[in-house]
Amino acid sequence: MDIQNKHYQIVSIPDGDWKLYLIHRNKNVIIEQIYTSLFLGIFLALISGLWIYSILKKPAELQQLIEKQTRKILKRETEFRAIFNQAPVGIAKIDTMTGKFITVNDEYGKIVGYSTEELLNTDFQPITHSSDLELDIKMMSDLKNGLVNDFHIEKRYINKSGNIVWVNLFVATLWKKQNIIINHIAIVEDITEKKKAEEELNQSFMLVSEQNKRLLNFSYIVSHNLRSHTSNIQLIADLLENSKSKDEQDEMITLLKKVSQSLDETMRNLNEVVNIRNNINLKIENLNLNNFIENTLSLLKPQIENKSAIVENNASDDIFIEYNRAYLESILYNFISNALRYSHPDRNPIITLSFNKNEKSLSIKDNGIGIDLKRNKEDLFGMYKTFNNNPDAKGLGLFLTKNQIDAMGGKIETESELGIGTNFIIYFK
Repeated sequence: MDIQNKHYQIVSIPDGDWKLYLIHRNKNVIIEQIYTSLFLGIFLALISGLWIYSILKKPAELQQLIEKQTRKILKRETEFRAIFNQAPVGIAKIDTMTGKFITVNDEYGKIVGYSTEELLNTDFQPITHSSDLELDIKMMSDLKNGLVNDFHIEKRYINKSGNIVWVNLFVATLWKKQNIIINHIAIVEDITEKKKAEEELNQSFMLVSEQNKRLLNFSYIVSHNLRSHTSNIQLIADLLENSKSKDEQDEMITLLKKVSQSLDETMRNLNEVVNIRNNINLKIENLNLNNFIENTLSLLKPQIENKSAIVENNASDDIFIEYNRAYLESILYNFISNALRYSHPDRNPIITLSFNKNEKSLSIKDNGIGIDLKRNKEDLFGMYKTFNNNPDAKGLGLFLTKNQIDAMGGKIETESELGIGTNFIIYFK
């Protein structure tokens, strides 16, 4: 075989001096190997190039992603800032551990009455009403300890002017680090006007209830007194009809006149009560209380001297109240004259008048015979209710005075002890 043009390898076999020729079938195998190697090299170079390109491209893609996310964050921050600044409720970011304000919006400052700078230098406790502070601190403790993630309460702030501001407070966790709450958000809504409306509604309800109670009581009084008089008139009329002599008839006519006079007095008393309760157009004036007290004492000077009474007027001359002139005169006259009328027989009367500016109340205190409030408290201001054997007592003075005080929107309290004395405290609206 002609092997000159063949690609072959010779392997010598020592045993027997043999030579083994390994001949390749294809003549251009080296060229093929070169092509194969070249192809593999180009392929690997292409793969490596793509891999390196992808690696080199990553930072640019990451940079683009960062820029995109940054734009989103800036947009959201702008939107949040607009909501934060323009929200109709107060919003504050607060350090949970210290309670200090970190960020507050303008509305929050308007609600509590402090500037942003003032709020950032304090915490929630100094501006919280003392009666609501304990609950607020307890809820914040629960939030810190992870017992709650948020809470909602109604509370009161004391604004910079010292006025009470009612708010709806919503507090929620904002940021945690290793399960420890770092800060929280507080949202407050001013509900002061709502609370005032509720209070006025409750007062109106109580007023209507009280008026209904008085109306029932008054209707009972009218029914009882008129029935008593009409029964007497009917009885006298029957006796008059059956009387035999002129003397008996004259006696019955005299009794009829007395009953008629009593009925007339009762009707006038009831009419006065009706006028007090129905008089909604009372003239209110700015009255100097001390002047009215002194005028009343002048009117009662004969009784004061007759009883050797000591009257101490401790109301200063700079006290003015918005009141009806006639009612104030009547109230002072009734209470001071009663203190003289029901003085203790074993000692000279001492009557002390004093005014509490904080409570806007007048105290009229005496050392008289006193009243057993355990027995008579419910009937103290009742019509025709008397608590002693004084022949001048008709049971109308306190009843009418109480109605006048009620008509002016005030109230009256009584402190008394038998044998010691009585203190009437009149609260002006």
